[in-house]
Amino acid sequence: MEVLIEQEIALHQYETRQNIEEVARLLHPSFKEVGRSGRTFGYASIVEMMQSEEPSSGYIHSQEYDCIQLEPSVQLLLYKSAWVSETGEIGAFSKRSSIWVFTGQNWQMKYHQGTPCPEFELV
Repeated sequence: MEVLIEQEIALHQYETRQNIEEVARLLHPSFKEVGRSGRTFGYASIVEMMQSEEPSSGYIHSQEYDCIQLEPSVQLLLYKSAWVSETGEIGAFSKRSSIWVFTGQNWQMKYHQGTPCPEFELV
């Protein structure tokens, strides 16, 4: 589902992460995350973390998206990601999963998990 991929990629962007209204539109109020570190975060802690981020000249590369319908209003989005530094170094390879729910008005991310994985070729 293209809208979910677009919204997922938007959440990777510093500008989106700094816009509290956009974050509230994209993340469900009961949002939970298990980061690639293994730490668990809730909505308030993720928003606080996003608001304290500094701009970076690196970026998150993502690929191999797969969307699995769990229910008509619940979608599981799977993909791989890696951090690409300003010098072109690639690291933090992860497999990612997000559960998106349709609220009747829009899609919101309710759960996200990042798991370290072996290196892969960026496409």
